[in-house]
Amino acid sequence: MSKPSNVNNSVNLDICLGESYAGLKTTNSEKYNYSNYELDEKLSSHSLSDFLNKILIDKKIYSYDINNVTIHFDNDLYCLVPNELFDESKKKEYLKYITKLNKDDYISYDSINEINVKNIFLPYVNVNNLLIEKFSEINFYHYNTSLLKKLFKINNKIEQKNKLYCVVSHKKFKIIVFDENKLYFFNSFEYSNSSDILYFLLATCQNLKIDIKKVILNYILNSKVASLLDQSNDFYSKIKILHDSEINKQDFIYS
Repeated sequence: MSKPSNVNNSVNLDICLGESYAGLKTTNSEKYNYSNYELDEKLSSHSLSDFLNKILIDKKIYSYDINNVTIHFDNDLYCLVPNELFDESKKKEYLKYITKLNKDDYISYDSINEINVKNIFLPYVNVNNLLIEKFSEINFYHYNTSLLKKLFKINNKIEQKNKLYCVVSHKKFKIIVFDENKLYFFNSFEYSNSSDILYFLLATCQNLKIDIKKVILNYILNSKVASLLDQSNDFYSKIKILHDSEINKQDFIYS
């Protein structure tokens, strides 16, 4: 069955995919639509292609004339390596302490030239295969690559030595610290409630000797967490909301 050729259906498809969520953005020349799907439990990597396929069917994406497909994998199967230490022939060496690797695992990497870093990661091959089967060609990246590229641009506009960012997504959050224009700290954590997020934020600041009364805590809220801002105000004197998905109805990296 051929796809309709209506020019109004011609769209770009952007996807964020994690272990317990998916974000889907379609864009044409006039507007965009964003849908977010959150699960109570983590899915295995083998189940993610079925999860995404069901969403694409539900949103009738296969009926559109798709121009470009880009997917960002949001997982912890990654390693940031400075350019001067990177050797493409040793990609497995960087990841072997992070996750169990199989002999035939496909390892990819992104270049984050803004901070002179390579992001080595394991993409979900079954998901890529699904998208290639349906759309022929795709672009795929690790979520943290686009996140760090975007934060680098924002970071240059902030006049403060230590810049603190907290990206809150469904069931997981990331803490990023820049020292001047250099990446100083990056890590991901799981959470159940706002107290978990504050605990790791405060511990990070303590370990890095960041004064919580002076630093600006920059929140990027891809998911709502009850009481988070109220509790944050008990510890941090300066808080900014750089992105709130309840107002700007999409993921931060697409906004």
